Amino acid sequence: MTHPSPASAWILLGLPLGMSLVGLFMFVNRWIRLRPRSGAEPEELLLGAVSQSLQERGQLAATLGELRTVHERLLDALPFGILWVDQRQRVAALNAPGRALLGVRPGVIGLDARFVLEPFPWLLAGLAQAPGPAWRCDGGERRWRLRRIEAPDMVGTLLEFEDITQWEQDERRQQLRDRFAELGEMTAGVAHQLKNSLAVLKGHGQLLQRAGQVEPAQGLLEETGSLERLVQRFLQWARPLEPQCADLQLEEVAAQAAAEVRRRPALQNRTFVVSGRGRALADPMLLHQALVNLLENAAQATPPGGRVQVDVADGLLEILDEGPGLDPAAAARMLKPFESGRPDGTGLGLPLALKWLNVQGADLVIVLRPEGGSRLTVRW
Repeated sequence: MTHPSPASAWILLGLPLGMSLVGLFMFVNRWIRLRPRSGAEPEELLLGAVSQSLQERGQLAATLGELRTVHERLLDALPFGILWVDQRQRVAALNAPGRALLGVRPGVIGLDARFVLEPFPWLLAGLAQAPGPAWRCDGGERRWRLRRIEAPDMVGTLLEFEDITQWEQDERRQQLRDRFAELGEMTAGVAHQLKNSLAVLKGHGQLLQRAGQVEPAQGLLEETGSLERLVQRFLQWARPLEPQCADLQLEEVAAQAAAEVRRRPALQNRTFVVSGRGRALADPMLLHQALVNLLENAAQATPPGGRVQVDVADGLLEILDEGPGLDPAAAARMLKPFESGRPDGTGLGLPLALKWLNVQGADLVIVLRPEGGSRLTVRW
C-alpha cells in the first residue's frame, strides 16, 4: 500500500500560484510598454498596444495551457486518488487513478460535488472530516484509506483516497501465517513427545492382547489409536507448506472431497450435492484436504437425512449445511486452534482448513444463514 505525503497538496496549490505569478509578470511588462513615448503619434501607440496585447495574450494562454497540462500529468502520476472540491462545492479536480477507482469519467469536473459523489457516501463523509491522520472505512463492498489534506480555505477541500481491500487481505493472511508458524513449532515438539510415549503404550497393549487379556488390551489399543490420530493432526498443523498451485476445476475437486466424506460410516446418511462450475488457481492436494475437513464439519452439523450443498463459481466455493448454525463469535472461536464445538473434536479441523486455504491465497468466512444452518465461503 502506498503512503501518500503532503506533497500532493503542494502540487495542487503550487501550480495555480505559479500560473498567477506568470500572469502578473506579463501584465506589469505590458503596462511598462504601454506608457506614452515622446514623439509618437497616438494612432501608432494605439495600434502598437493592440498588437502587443494580442501577442502577450497568446503567449499567456500557451503558458497557462502548458502549466495546466503539467499539473494534470503530475496528479495522474500519483498512485492514489485525489479529489479537489472548490469553495463553490464543485469538483475542481479528480485525477486519473481516482476516476478509475470510482468508475467515473473526466466530464464530472465542474459538476456539483454532492451530485457526483452521491454513489460514494464514504467520500462525502471524508470531505466533512477535519484534516489530519488517515483513517480506514468500508464503502461499496471495499475497504478504503482516506486522508483529508490540509489546505487554505480559498482552495477548498482536498481528499486522498485509496482502495486497500487487497492490501488488508494480504496483511491478514500474513498475520495468520506468522501465527500458524509459531503454533506449529510448539505443537511439533508436543506431538513428537506424545508419539514416542504412544508407541510404548501401543506395544504394551499388543503384548496384553497376545497374552490373552483381550478386553483390557482392546481398550488400551482403542485409546492409543485415538491419540495417534490426534498426534497426526498435530503434525499436520506443524508441517511447513509449499503449495504447488495450478488452474483447477473447482467442481471436480469439490466432488472428489464430497465422495470421500460420503464414504465415512458415521456420515453416510447425509446427501451431498455439488452444483455450478468455476476455476481457481490452487494446490490440488491442499484444497482437497481443506474441503474434506470443511465438508466433514458441515455433515456433522447436519442432522441425519439432511443435505450439504456445495455451490461453485469462478474463484468461489460455498458450503451450506442444515445444522443449528454458528453465530459470528462461535465461528471466530472455532477457527482458532484447539477450539472444538464437539466434545470428541480435536479443535484442528477448521483451523487446518483455514491454514491450507490461506497458504494458497484463499479466505474462509463462516456466517449464519437466515433460513438456518451455516454458510462457509471460500473465496480467492
